[in-house]
Amino acid sequence: KDDAMWVVCWLGSAAVIGEALQLRVLTYKPRSGHIVAPPCHRRSAIPLTRRKQPAMTELVPIDEKWSTTASGLKFLDDHIGDGETPEAGDVVKVAYTGWLEKNGLEFDSTKGRSPFAFVLGQQRVIPGWDEGISSMRVGGKRQLCIPAELGYGQEGSGSIPSGAMLRFECELVSIESGFSGFIATFPGGITNFALTSILALSFVPYLLPEEVKPTFWK
Repeated sequence: KDDAMWVVCWLGSAAVIGEALQLRVLTYKPRSGHIVAPPCHRRSAIPLTRRKQPAMTELVPIDEKWSTTASGLKFLDDHIGDGETPEAGDVVKVAYTGWLEKNGLEFDSTKGRSPFAFVLGQQRVIPGWDEGISSMRVGGKRQLCIPAELGYGQEGSGSIPSGAMLRFECELVSIESGFSGFIATFPGGITNFALTSILALSFVPYLLPEEVKPTFWK
């Protein structure tokens, strides 16, 4: 009976961990010489969505209205939010769409799914995102034009070719803290956290002394 319970618990744990790892694979990309950190260390920042018929968009030309930072990042605020500005270490949620600057090929978007959550300023996204999102206010919408050296570099990633300049349209949806911040970056969100917690608690009776162990576990 104990062996059967252990099998059930381990299978359940494997299922939850497997789903979590699958979610991480979509977001993280191990890189030679770098530590893998969510959601990908340094360059592989944004999860890529596979599309059979990629959308093509005529992007707004970059002109004198755009600002350019010392790093080469270009940005244009479509709307300045009236909320707080995030600080390094904050968990932020961002809704976005990304295109290749060269031809307007859309390679990913959060449309139809939850905003993308990550810890700001911890090299968990491409440098262009860390820099570009850091000066936004909650509720704000900004366009980013990210050169390759602040994006995926000469290596590229998935459908993003080597040396590609990227265009993003971003909205800073919220800044999360405490438990909500933890859940926002937990693989699989609140559902996986609840399942993992239940499975972890199911092991507790096996650690209890026989005299206090519930009868149905003996």
